[in-house]
Amino acid sequence: MNKVKNKLTKVAIKTSQLGFCLAVMAGANAIASSSADLTLANTGAGITTESETTYELNGRTISVTISETNGLTVSDSKNMLASQKGHFVTAGSYLVSNESVGESSAEVASTTSAYIQTLVFEINSQQIRSYTIGIKNAPNHAISITQTSATDVKDSEALCSAKIDGKLQFINIDALGMLTQYLAIPDKSGSALTVHPLRTLAIGPGIKSCALGVSYHASNYTASDYTAFDYSVSVEGTSHARTKHVKQTIYLADEYAGVWAMPADEEAEVERTLIFNQPDTPVEGVATLNGFEAHKEVPAGSGTNRPITNSSAANSTPTTILGTQGTVTAWVSPEHSGLWLHNTCATSFFDFDQDIAPEDISLLVTGDTVHAKIYDDHSGSTLTTNITHAIATINSCHTNQESLIKTPSSFNETPMLKDTDLTTETPTKNGDVSTNITNETPIFSAIELQPIYETDVVENYGDAADDPAIWINKNDPAKSVVIGTNKKGSLNTYNLQGELVASHKVGRVNNVGVAYDWAPQHDIAVASNRSSNSMSVFFIDKKTGELTFNTNIPTPLNDIYGLCVFSVNNHTQVLVNSTDGRYLRYLLNSPTDVNNNAIAKTNSHTNPVSSAEKADPSQVSATLIHDFELPSQPEGCVVDTSAQIAYLGEEGAGIWALDVSEIKTMPSSTLAKAANKHASIKLDNKTPMFIIPIESPVTADIEGLSLFDVDGVRYLIASSQGNNQYAVYESEAPYKLVGMISIGPNYDKGIDGVSETDGLETTNANLGGPFKNGLLVVQDGRNVMPSQRQNFKLVTGDDLADAIRTHVSNRNQ
Repeated sequence: MNKVKNKLTKVAIKTSQLGFCLAVMAGANAIASSSADLTLANTGAGITTESETTYELNGRTISVTISETNGLTVSDSKNMLASQKGHFVTAGSYLVSNESVGESSAEVASTTSAYIQTLVFEINSQQIRSYTIGIKNAPNHAISITQTSATDVKDSEALCSAKIDGKLQFINIDALGMLTQYLAIPDKSGSALTVHPLRTLAIGPGIKSCALGVSYHASNYTASDYTAFDYSVSVEGTSHARTKHVKQTIYLADEYAGVWAMPADEEAEVERTLIFNQPDTPVEGVATLNGFEAHKEVPAGSGTNRPITNSSAANSTPTTILGTQGTVTAWVSPEHSGLWLHNTCATSFFDFDQDIAPEDISLLVTGDTVHAKIYDDHSGSTLTTNITHAIATINSCHTNQESLIKTPSSFNETPMLKDTDLTTETPTKNGDVSTNITNETPIFSAIELQPIYETDVVENYGDAADDPAIWINKNDPAKSVVIGTNKKGSLNTYNLQGELVASHKVGRVNNVGVAYDWAPQHDIAVASNRSSNSMSVFFIDKKTGELTFNTNIPTPLNDIYGLCVFSVNNHTQVLVNSTDGRYLRYLLNSPTDVNNNAIAKTNSHTNPVSSAEKADPSQVSATLIHDFELPSQPEGCVVDTSAQIAYLGEEGAGIWALDVSEIKTMPSSTLAKAANKHASIKLDNKTPMFIIPIESPVTADIEGLSLFDVDGVRYLIASSQGNNQYAVYESEAPYKLVGMISIGPNYDKGIDGVSETDGLETTNANLGGPFKNGLLVVQDGRNVMPSQRQNFKLVTGDDLADAIRTHVSNRNQ
């Protein structure tokens, strides 16, 4: 191993995607170093077989040891107090309180309800188990060890955990290269954990270890710093509280590639970024020191010598250990005697004073000191080193004029970089904010709602579920139904508990809408059908909500896409669009004999439904009354029938308004030309007006649109697909943004949150039960807990209304 030191030339490499600088050595001018960066001390046993942590539990100092040979043991300075047989590998231990999550460690230690939560992998049973270690209420205050959960896995190549928003999350990577993320929630008694599999991802071979990075940020944190890994978590205790900003990252040590970073939010898009890659450098160990945990556990100026793991949870005055950084990540490679430290602006190597082969690493806090425990593959022993000064050094890149740049002295070449968009420049700093970070976007707090029901999943895999509509049963509102499109082959109906009622396999229907009182016995539903570029029409039985296919009405659109249905002045109409921006407005005609339908005769060859399924020999027809275009691809639309205004979403640009108060039917010759795909004529009717551009915090695409009334005021709700949120606007000029909402998980019901929504629908109607004040239905683009096919989520109108009231109140203050 080359121990010659090189003088470092400072070069910073910036990527706008990650917003961090990777500091590298450019080479040359060899100068010997007088001393190593870090001093190692031998502690004995290897950390791959044994892990020991010391806690103060309700006034008693105890040590918890986890071993492959001796299982789990608890002892004080004199005696073994309790033990649990097994062949265990540790995945994390946490000092928590039964009373509440989020207290400071001092508060936890003073309460009799404090306990230690330990997560292990049991080798023989191939289970991930959790144990609680507590003090019995008996007179002798004996220590107890209680198993609280057991999760079967297919082996464990890497296992890591963290407390996130007061809940235990852990990740297991098996021998097949499958990563599964879990969430463990204690029951009300605290005696058992319910483990939810959040998602499963195929990441391939070579992952040797993992770590979870968690950091909490102030409200003025900007999205340009690690934008892809930011999301919001609700403050516990309310159903739709204001949110605090959290950055969650999974770090993966890949012996073939380097170090990967990927978002830990289970609702985030599945993507990973190679943040470190060097030739001949197999990375085998990775660990994180999370700022939030360190701040809670180590009060500023603390002089205590009590060892504390880096994953405990609580709140107190922040320390300066991590400076302004939220997370510091460390990793090691057996090929280099030292460790790397990484934050959001720099990566640097710190060498050891001994020549070892580091294979694994863990971090812990002792008072105001951070130690790294290193397993040496050569000697089979564990060594420790104080890295507090090294962390302070790397964090200086947020406050000093120069970023820290250092790599192992054995590297005399430019590192391999996978991102072709990287640019080379020397960063300059202004206070705590790098001036070479561009396109900064303030992150606004969204109010988080929770679904109370979710529908059964759609039949097809991939991006299949798309747009919902709500049909209100006026005879029995509790028997109203949600109509949802499976754009890979069917139109489905669900009851208000989300159970599938029927599936109509009519083709690739994309969007759907309903209108009422089409006939004495039935209402009507219309869906855009991409299999035939037509509008599929269904009758809805007014008593039962049962759908019966009627006809496909052909359109001249090249690629039919979005659609909405509405009635104005007793005229039922459809707005339907194509992916090229073209919009058509149709007036639906009352059923007549198919032979007399001269305007839009059904093409029987495009109708995949047999005639036996048709309940009525008459077919609905349509008259084209308006033909116009938006500049780019639209989809979602909704009509305010009281104001007679249609709101049209242009996915990449914003929202348009169209006056639909007039119905001007054109001469048949004009209609014939407009119906021709190659005709250039446009029908003379109202022109849409652009009213709401996409501006931060709203993020493209604009997808579903709907209207909802709160306290006599009507609001326009739009899916902000790019940040998994929903924008609430005033529905009258100047169409101000009222606020943002999101839909998070409902752990009590085992329902995940919502991400990447396409369509949505709302109603203020009293549907009874939890929906007595209305309903919000949204499509969920990433259906997790566990990973499965897409579906729709149902949220109460009460929660939606309260969130809007909160935004209005905050804006008026």
